[in-house]
Amino acid sequence: MIETTDMPWKEVLNDDKMHSISGDVRVINAFPIPQLNTERRVWIYLPRSYNEDIRRYPVLYMHDGQNVFNQATSWGTEWGVDETLEQLTKDEPALETIVVAIDHGGGQRNNEYNFTINPEYGFGGKGEAYATFLAETLKPYIDRHYRTLSTPEHTMIGGSSFGAYISLYTAICYPEQFNRVGGFSFVMWQDSCAIIHLIEQSEVSPTLRIYLSIGEQETDNPEFNRIVCEHVTFARQTLITAGVAQSRIRFDVIPDGTHHESTWGPLFSEAHRWLMQP
Repeated sequence: MIETTDMPWKEVLNDDKMHSISGDVRVINAFPIPQLNTERRVWIYLPRSYNEDIRRYPVLYMHDGQNVFNQATSWGTEWGVDETLEQLTKDEPALETIVVAIDHGGGQRNNEYNFTINPEYGFGGKGEAYATFLAETLKPYIDRHYRTLSTPEHTMIGGSSFGAYISLYTAICYPEQFNRVGGFSFVMWQDSCAIIHLIEQSEVSPTLRIYLSIGEQETDNPEFNRIVCEHVTFARQTLITAGVAQSRIRFDVIPDGTHHESTWGPLFSEAHRWLMQP
């Protein structure tokens, strides 16, 4: 059994950088990932009422944890999920959620967020092990140590780009753990339709609720932008064919959206509100 202790972020990030964290955010600096023989920093955001109430809360698992709460640790720009939830839940306390954000592995990110190997670029292949970590190691730990609503309909998983891709993959592989998916700038150009084949061959939960988005300006290549939009449309239709009701899959095309946190962050509140519906 894994026994590790979370600490207030100020006790862990006690340097002279300008950190931009809001609310009650805890950090586990070196959470073991036995499936990948490594460890990783994990961030835990606790809702505004967590220490004043005894109720249990839904959980959102997110990837690229460096970018979720804190500008000082981000690889560019933070999402601002902590500020968004702190503000959003003042008027809508029913949206309060525990957020668990796992740092990516730097040079291992593309390997861990893809379950097949891309032959042209040579990345991928560790996604199955990473998804197993989320479902069989991290989620049970979070459910033991925090007041969670642990059933799948109260458990969300989300991210952007390859983080969106591995989120959908994990939910398909582990329907008893994850039943809500947030996929921002979902991409599948890298996998030769492997995730499409996986959906077709799997018993997909008809109760899945999925948010997908793509920006019209993902890159400066109009042809690539057209293709990635078609890919999301294809994934959506495949999920519907597999038994997910059309009404449970939301697909937003963002007119000025780019492949960047400056697009994903502002989308978060509406996507979160949609995923929290029954």
